[in-house]
Amino acid sequence: MKRLLIIFLCTAAMMIPLSCADQLDINRNPLTASKADPNAVLPFVIVQYSNRTVTEIGTRMVDVYQHASATFNSPRGGGGAAGGFLSSNQWGMLYVTVLPNLSLVERDARAAGISNNNVAAIAVTLKALAFLDATSLFGDIPFSQALRAELFPQPDYDRQEDVLRGIVIMLDDAMDLIDALPATGTFNVAQGDLIYGGNMTNWRALANSLKIRVLMLLRNKDTSVDAQLTAALGEPYISSNTRAAMLQYPGNPGNQNAWLQIVTAFGTGSNETTNYFGPSPVMRQLLQDDPRLELYCVDGTAGGYKESDIGVFPTDEEARYSNNLIRANLPDIWLLPAEITFYRAELAAKGALAGDANALYRQAVTETLQFWGQTIPGAQKTLTTDQITSFVNGLPDINPLTQAQQLKAIGEQQYLATFWCPIVSWNHVRRTKVPAIEASPGSTITTMLKRLLYSPVERAANPKTPDDMLTDVPMWFEN
Repeated sequence: MKRLLIIFLCTAAMMIPLSCADQLDINRNPLTASKADPNAVLPFVIVQYSNRTVTEIGTRMVDVYQHASATFNSPRGGGGAAGGFLSSNQWGMLYVTVLPNLSLVERDARAAGISNNNVAAIAVTLKALAFLDATSLFGDIPFSQALRAELFPQPDYDRQEDVLRGIVIMLDDAMDLIDALPATGTFNVAQGDLIYGGNMTNWRALANSLKIRVLMLLRNKDTSVDAQLTAALGEPYISSNTRAAMLQYPGNPGNQNAWLQIVTAFGTGSNETTNYFGPSPVMRQLLQDDPRLELYCVDGTAGGYKESDIGVFPTDEEARYSNNLIRANLPDIWLLPAEITFYRAELAAKGALAGDANALYRQAVTETLQFWGQTIPGAQKTLTTDQITSFVNGLPDINPLTQAQQLKAIGEQQYLATFWCPIVSWNHVRRTKVPAIEASPGSTITTMLKRLLYSPVERAANPKTPDDMLTDVPMWFEN
């Protein structure tokens, strides 16, 4: 109950920047705070991170990688919507709210000794996730000099490759902190840890899973990381849906997933009647004969779950995402076990990892259906075990296929598995080019949007901010 109260306090006024500062008594300038109580600061950081990511990167970009046909103020066309409020809000959340507060938590925890290693490890893991988000959105970012304002008030920008390699080092550090925890006498962070309630076995598995996620981006350009990948896959990672990393929203007023809050604020409170979000042609075609189609969607009056064209909102005639998805208590999903299993299938298909690509492919699809159809908290629609088994058994054996065909089959199912995980989805499409996402109709760029423009606020504050690249210029990790 205490953890739910903390979420309520943070989300009740979440449309106001830094709104939780007063309730949680956090200094408005985190870099001058004298002490960071992890059971106060961590909930603030986690909720602010989740809310901003869902509202800005989730609802505003869900059509970029075409999980939905349309959304509001989308940057998909590559014009001014790829900067401005979108980039400034996300940049500010990461570099003003999340990262400075986490640095304070980490600093105090390390100063307190190994009994607080658990707190330091959580802070470092969350910092790594925030930096990964930042580089995924903008490319080159302040990293090595970031969060050291007393020395670097105008920090340099690090290359994306260096940022990604640095994040791997951070995650190794987080795991080392956990491994060095004493058997007894550790700081009780259960109230502040809204993800795992202080379970450091799960946090270590999450840190290693995030490390695998980053290494897969690096591997796209540098296969020398294969030894690191093999080693990481030999250690515990998030391997069951019961250990999935997600922020659970209880769903009471003021404490709801931001998807529903947007539908409520500007629509009827039900996406099934507001008709804001529906499957794109890409999603609809991949879900043909898939039990997730009825799990995710309500049919339109035209029948057959007809999809809307890209850039067009659904009408009553077309399929819309159902209230089973866009609901008050929908969790904000950070990492599911299927993500790692799909990586293993991909690596096996490429001959970079021992294993049966077909078996791993089927395992990952099973894990995805089991999460969305059975394990996810608060579901209004479910799948039976027989439905899941029947669908997976009906999938074609990919082992006789060419490597390119195997990777296409794996990539399409992995795309479906990234559902409602916005940055993971975008990275997947940019990294694998599966499925093929075309430029939006009327777009000013020649491809799918590849990057956001830098925050105008940051540009005004830091003259070292690089010139913006065109928004169809690939990220470093892309092939």
